[in-house]
Parts: sequence; C-alpha cells; structure tokens
Amino acid sequence: MNRLEQEYYANINGITKALDRIANALESNNKVNEGPFATASDSKIYYKTRRDMYMDNPCTKEEYEAASRENIPGFEGTLDALDDLCNVKKENEELDTQHDYLHGLVQDLDNEAYFEFCNTHCLPASDTVAVSNYITDLDYDEVLGIIKELEEEYPFGGSDDQAYEDEQDRLYTEDIKAQDDKLNGKDGVTYDDDYDLRVTAKMYIAELEAGDFRTKKECILDYVTNEFGSQGARYTDIIKFAYYLNHANGSKFDSTRDRGYYSLGMSGRNPYLVHGGKDHLVKGINKDGDERYFALSFVESATDYWKYINK
Repeated sequence: MNRLEQEYYANINGITKALDRIANALESNNKVNEGPFATASDSKIYYKTRRDMYMDNPCTKEEYEAASRENIPGFEGTLDALDDLCNVKKENEELDTQHDYLHGLVQDLDNEAYFEFCNTHCLPASDTVAVSNYITDLDYDEVLGIIKELEEEYPFGGSDDQAYEDEQDRLYTEDIKAQDDKLNGKDGVTYDDDYDLRVTAKMYIAELEAGDFRTKKECILDYVTNEFGSQGARYTDIIKFAYYLNHANGSKFDSTRDRGYYSLGMSGRNPYLVHGGKDHLVKGINKDGDERYFALSFVESATDYWKYINK
C-alpha cells in the first residue's frame, strides 16, 4: 500500500463528513418551487449516482475535489483517481476474505494432506507461522488458484471422508448388534434385567455356606445396608432379593406370582424381617423425603427420622 492510499484510509472519516456537507448543501439549493408561480427551471433533476451529479455541475465537482484534497493531505487527483483508491480498498478487503478462507481450508486438512500441501509449496510443515505468512502474501489470482486446487482434491475438507463414514457405520452396526445380544442373548436366551441381582444373590449364598452369615435374614439386612445405604430400600427391592436368595438360577421374578409369598417375611403372621433378634428392618425417611426400609443397626447413620414397624 503506497503513501497516498495510507493517507486516504487514515482520513476516510473526514471525507465522509465532507461529502455529507456537500450533499446537504446541494439538497438545500435544489428545492423545488411548488407555488403558483413555478417555472420549468424549478423542476428537480434526478441523477443515478452522486458522481453523475458532480460531473453535471462544475461548481459542485470543484467543491468535491477541493474537499478531497483538504481531507487527504498530498492528494491532488481527480474523481477518477479517488474512485481508483476506493476500488483498491474493495479489492484488498476481498483478498483478505479469500486469505481467511484459504487459512481455514489448510487448517482442516488431515496430517497427510497438510504435509502434501507444504511439500508442494516448499514450506516447512513444522513452522505454522511460515505457512500462515505464505498464505497471507499470496496475491488474488494465486490464492484463488490454490483454493480451487484444494476444493477439487479434498471436497470434504481434506479428510478421508469415505473411510470416516465407513468407520461410523461399522461402530453403529456393532452397537446395534450389542443391543440385540443384550435383549435376546447371544445364544437365543432371553435377556434378564435381573442378572446383576442374581449374581449378587449367588455371592451371598456362597458366603452363607462359608459361614460368613448365619441366616438368610442376615444376608438380606446386609444387602439392604450395602446396596442402598442412606437412600434405603423399597419394599419390592427387598422381596426380589429374598426371592433370588432362594432361586438364584430359577425363573425371573414375577411380581404377580412371587410377591405374595416373599412378602410374608415383612407383613405375614411371622414377619421375621421386621421383628425379632438384635437386628431387623425399620422404616425411615431418607434425605429425599421418601420413606424407605433400613436395617436397625444402620438407620441412625442415615436419618434421624425412623420408626419400628408394627405387626
């Protein structure tokens, strides 16, 4: 950018104000006489552009050029010269836009494409500053040429798009298959959402047989404390575990078929789970305000609000 262009850009606000003053003066001088004594000379003349108006009015043109010289020190040119400066500014803005676009294309290249780009243009791939400066120094035709080459060679942004899509399809297919296996079983066995509960019950059975627990009641109380903690267990959680403690390999728990029998330990004639011995189930209010079951030996660690269960 030469000195005249720099001075023009530095004083662009002054030029704008000068043009506005000239336009306002012209508008005041060209008011139409709309009274009964109006003549043909009073008719208003319309111009397609401001420049046409200046060219058709020598006085206005001189004022405009004088204002231009006043606001751009050292500028002694004509309207055409000023228009040329405006065009240069527009071209520079367009060039900056294309530079930014090319920067984006290069940044989106994968490693292989990026190294190929640097090799083609004799650039050090490890020096991103040098690559950026190279792009910024390209003229308009050069930057457009490189953009065209990259867009034709890498229509999907420089990555192996087809390979990426194939990998995503593969992962999606495997995910669907895994879900099918989970629902239907790899060997056609129906999926059991109580599988983890069965495993836990088998663990307690093994510990009971090993002598770590004396009774199944102790297993149930330990399960409620360790599995649910301060949240407490629901009624259904307890009777389901009691069921699998007796039928770890049996059919899936059926609330209609199995709920009644295994609820006897909590509400039957001999509700051994809520009465008797040093430890049994009590009811308490957890931190969410819900009523849940806790082991007596643990309830005071979870809540201050609890009660014994009446027969």
